[in-house]
Amino acid sequence: MLQSHFLHLSSPEPTARLAEWVDNEIDTERVRCPINDGHQRGGKRLNNLSIALPGSSVDDFVWTWCSECLLTDRVLELFKASGFTGFEVKPVKARFRYANEVPPRLWELVVTGWAGMAPAESGIKLIEDCPACGHKVYSAWTNPEKLIAHSQWDGSDFFMVWPIPNYVFVTERVAQTVRDNGLSGAVLKSPGELMFPRRVIPTLSPGRLSYSMPEQRARELGEPLGIY
Repeated sequence: MLQSHFLHLSSPEPTARLAEWVDNEIDTERVRCPINDGHQRGGKRLNNLSIALPGSSVDDFVWTWCSECLLTDRVLELFKASGFTGFEVKPVKARFRYANEVPPRLWELVVTGWAGMAPAESGIKLIEDCPACGHKVYSAWTNPEKLIAHSQWDGSDFFMVWPIPNYVFVTERVAQTVRDNGLSGAVLKSPGELMFPRRVIPTLSPGRLSYSMPEQRARELGEPLGIY
């Protein structure tokens, strides 16, 4: 499969449709660095998502301000029927922020497929690595068309590339299912179209792989690379 057949599944504009965390219902780890106060930060989310939805309707795909991708039952059943690989789901507690109706059931997409580290040709490189707390900072990409190395791809229909775990990459099989069924709430772009928001986020600080993947899978992939 050529890289041109890999696509990025993402939230469409505008941001008015993004769901918000219900903060008092979500717990996260706190990471404290013993040598650098600037590295104190939030870590892994410890429970399932609880979200507030804007408006009074729900697309097939729902996205949060923290870049989580949520699926309706319709989408999940389509993905299962198609035999797609490289993902799991977690239940989501959802409500409308300004409406009393009960929203449809939603599932958080958890990507388990893998295409390794972004190649050096992409422009991404490690620029900070704290020996005490493991905080890593990477430079932004400059050549997005080089983000995916086919040789590192495990063959999954859904997969991530490190250090951009919140970017959901899919195969053409997934993209065609989205198109054929007219699924709403998502757009598909080639990797080469990805623009880095430099004015908002000058560098990449993805945390640990275990923040984004199930524990066993994250350990298997992340320990040899020092990103678990």
